[in-house]
This record gives sequence, C-alpha cells and structure tokens, in this order.
Amino acid sequence: MKINRPFLVISIRSKIIILSIACSLLPLVLIASLTYVYLSKAVENKVSDTTSNLLGSINWNIQTFVNDVDTISKLMLSSRDVQAFLSYNKHDFKEIYDLQNATRSLIVNISNNKSYIRYVYVGSEQRELIVTNQWDRFTYDNIYQAVSLSKWYQQVNDMGGQGLWLNSDEVRLVKNSPNLLLYGKRLNNLDTLEQIGMLIISIDRRVFDEMFKDITNAENGHLMILEQNKVIYYNSRTADLKQIPQKELNLLYDLPEKGTRIETINGERYVITFDTNSGTQWKVVSMIPYSNINSEIVLIRNVTFLLTLFAFLLAAYGSYLISNRITKQLTLLSSVARKAAKRDVIEGILFEEEDEIGKIGNQFLRTFRTNTELTDKLIEAKLKEKEAELHALQSQINPHFLYNTLNSIYLMAERIDAKNISKMVMSLSNIFKLSLNNGDYITTVGNEIDQVKNYLEIQNIRYSGKFEVTIDLEPGIVHIRMLKLLIQPLVENAIFHGIELKEDKGSITIRGRREGETLIFEVEDDGLGFDPAAMHPRGYALRNIQERIQLHYGQDRGIRIDSVPGVGTNVTLKIGIMD
Repeated sequence: MKINRPFLVISIRSKIIILSIACSLLPLVLIASLTYVYLSKAVENKVSDTTSNLLGSINWNIQTFVNDVDTISKLMLSSRDVQAFLSYNKHDFKEIYDLQNATRSLIVNISNNKSYIRYVYVGSEQRELIVTNQWDRFTYDNIYQAVSLSKWYQQVNDMGGQGLWLNSDEVRLVKNSPNLLLYGKRLNNLDTLEQIGMLIISIDRRVFDEMFKDITNAENGHLMILEQNKVIYYNSRTADLKQIPQKELNLLYDLPEKGTRIETINGERYVITFDTNSGTQWKVVSMIPYSNINSEIVLIRNVTFLLTLFAFLLAAYGSYLISNRITKQLTLLSSVARKAAKRDVIEGILFEEEDEIGKIGNQFLRTFRTNTELTDKLIEAKLKEKEAELHALQSQINPHFLYNTLNSIYLMAERIDAKNISKMVMSLSNIFKLSLNNGDYITTVGNEIDQVKNYLEIQNIRYSGKFEVTIDLEPGIVHIRMLKLLIQPLVENAIFHGIELKEDKGSITIRGRREGETLIFEVEDDGLGFDPAAMHPRGYALRNIQERIQLHYGQDRGIRIDSVPGVGTNVTLKIGIMD
C-alpha cells in the first residue's frame, strides 16, 4: 500500500494524532452518515406512498364531483322550462314570468341539495336569470352581454355542448367574491341544436377544502389542481399563488402524469407528489415542505453531529497528551535542526540522554558548533582570496592609464585630420567612462542614453551611416536613477540582428516614458525581424538583462520582444523607480 507523500512529511506527533482521530472518528462518521441517509430515504418513501394513496382518493372524489356537476348541467339542458325560458321570443310578460319562476324553482331545488353551489346563471341575449345561495351583489346589470365579450365565452362556445372549467378571475360576476371555480356550458335547443344561451355554475372552493383536508393537515402544506397551463385550485395556509415565480409554475405544469419529486420552489425544498385525473385531465399536485417531513431526521442528524464532535474533541485531546509525551525529545531536536538550517545561534539547549534521541541530539549540537566554526574560517579565507584577486585586477586595469592612452590616440588623430578616428576614440572614451561610473552600478537615465549615443556614433561610423537613430524621451525622466547598461545591449541586438542584415538603409527608434512607478523604454528597428513562434531569441546579453532586472526590480518587471518577419522588431523594457 502506497502512503501519500504529504502524510510522510508531517511530524511524528501529527501522525500519531491523525491516526488516533481517524481510527476513532471514521467508523462513527460512516455509521452516522449511512443511518441518516437510510432514514431520510425511508421517511421520504413513506410520505410519498401515503400522499399517493390520498391523491388516489382525491382523484376519485374529484371525478365524482365533476360527474355530479355535469349531471346538473344536463338536467338544466334537458329541462323544458329552461329551454322555453331561453328560447321564448314573444312579448307575453305573464308567460315570461311563469317560465322564469319555473326555471328559478328548478335551480333552487338543485342548489338546496348541493351545498357547494354558490350561484347558477342561465341567460341569453333576450333574458337571463341568476340564483344565488348568499346575499351576493352582482358586477354587471347585463351579465350575458359582459360574458359574451370575454375570451372565456368564445372558448365555451367552441366546446359545443361540452362544459369548461375556469377560475372566477376570468369571469367575475359577483362583487367581492372569493376565488370561485366556474363551470360553463353552451345551452343548445334540443330540437334544432342551435345555441339558445349560456349556463354558468359557480362552485364554492370549500368543496375542495373538504376533499383535501386529509392531505393539507401538515403545517405549510400546499395543494394545487392544474389544468394545462392554468391553476384551477390552490390551497395554502402560508403562501399566495402570486408569490410563486412563473418559471417554477412552468416546472409544475410540465410534470408527468404521476410520480414524486423533490424540487425547490420559491427558495424552499418540497416533496411534490402528483397524479392526473383520467376524466378531467386535471393534475392534482401535493407540495409538502421537506423540512416538515424531515424534522425527526434533522434531530437525529444534529444529535449524531454533536456526538461525533464530542468524540473528535476527546480523541484529539487524548492523542495530544500521548503524542506530546512520546515526541517531546523529537520536537526539541526538530527545533534545533530548524535553527541550524537558518544558522541561528543555538544556546541553552541540552537534551536528556535517557534515550537514543537525547544522545543523537547532544551529538548533533556538538557537530553543529564544530561545523559553524569551520564554516566561519572558510568564509573568511574566501573573502581574503577574493579581495586579493580584486586588487590584482585593479592593478592590471588602471582607468587613468586607459583614459590617457585614449586621449593620446585622439590627439594623434586630430593632428592627421582623421575625423572619424577621433570621433570613435572620443565616443569610446565616453563609453568607458560612463560604464565605470566611479564603480557604482546605479546611473541615471540621462547617463544611460548618453552612453547609447556614444555607442551609436561609433557603430554609425563603422557601418558608414547605414541607419538613422531617433531618441524620444519624456521630459523629466533624465534624472531618474536606474541600473546601468540595460538599453545599450538592446540597441546592439537591433543593429547586429536587424539592421546589419538589411540591404538598404534602416532606422532605430528609442523611446522612454514614465507610467506611475514604472519606467518604460522601447527599442524599435525596421530590420528583418523574425517569427516568435518559430524562433526563440537567445543570448547571454538578453538573459543577463532579464536576470538583473528581476533581481533588482521584482519578477513582474523585465523585457518583452515583439517581432514580425520583414517588418521589424520592438523590444519593451520595464523597470521600477528607484528611491
């Protein structure tokens, strides 16, 4: 069995603590997790089965109720009194009065036996009658005219002789009425089958409350009846239908005919059980909050969590005491090793030589002190050796000797009127002087650009004016301090790898500017260029510049090279601002 490497590199005490906790905690966590999952599934299945059985009973009640309402509508349709009342076209008021009373009596008889009926309306363009079981105030004086202008009227008309269910929000005939359920049907002449009027039966929602009382007894439980893309009935003790977003309503509309799901509705998880009535194709949906049916499981989970936490703390504390007793000497030895790695002074530490670790620790201390003394002597010898080499080098390269020699060559060139030689010698002298910079590796932007100018003057004489140079510096940056010899190697690359290989005359542009705490220099040439994807520029000079910049200014500074074959190369140099 291969042990993971991070486990191997931690301390022995940590290993003892981890193993002790794992051996005691892992079985408990595993058992608690499996028990919680099993009980959750068991409760969910039990609630799902119970709710499905209740939905089956509700579907049977709905079908019985729907058949009852349909029977009432058929009685109204087959009544000769209703037929005569709606189709009578004479102006005999007594006859009309008698027909109206006969129709009213029929409706009253039906309503008295059906407690769920709120009102019954029959009407046509000639006359209409509405009978209510309560003291309702009606919205319209001419109900048939108002209904005939609604969208629902056309839907009922298109159904022929079949009935259609809808919410009272679509056709509200009674003022300040609750959200009633309406059943509408077109009334046809029994002899000619021509339309003679409209029947509307208003159903009090208490009939559904009675049907669903067994399934909505849980607190915050919801139950809905859906027909295609509309809600026929919604019963909730805590929420309004308008609070459910349309996206989540569409999720309910798209449910299959039968089943159970766990979904999040309006930010809360629900166990949704649904069934479809085969006769009406109404979908009955039960929504029970998951937190309600899972409350006992949550209690078990919390108790298990507390016991697990207690076991964890107990195991951790016991492991700490045991490991601390075992690894006290090892911890001290580890501390000594860390100090030795940092070359800190190790004083006042002494191991108890009761076991092998104490003996090893004291021997390690003696060895470390001996090595420290030898290392100090070695470093001192190396410094003396380097100092001697430096003095020897300085004696070989005397700056005054070089300055005097270059000045002598310059005077000799002036005497023989060799202007190019005198210019090159003077520029070389200036380059040497600026490069030495009195032994300081820090210069100014102005001195760096002067050195580049002297270098370009020598190269332009060498190449007989093969290139032109443009220097564009932002005012105010010439006195800013920077590392020396950063720009000249870039100009040298532009000449040797770009301009020198070009047949005609070339140009080099040097730009410098400041952006916040950054100095940006660009060296651009119109030489041959290269393909960055196929060629990676190499060379000691560029690597040296990159390393020097990152050493002094940080890893986010350095050089970037952009080149296009046949067009030229642009090198961007970014450095920081020195205090």
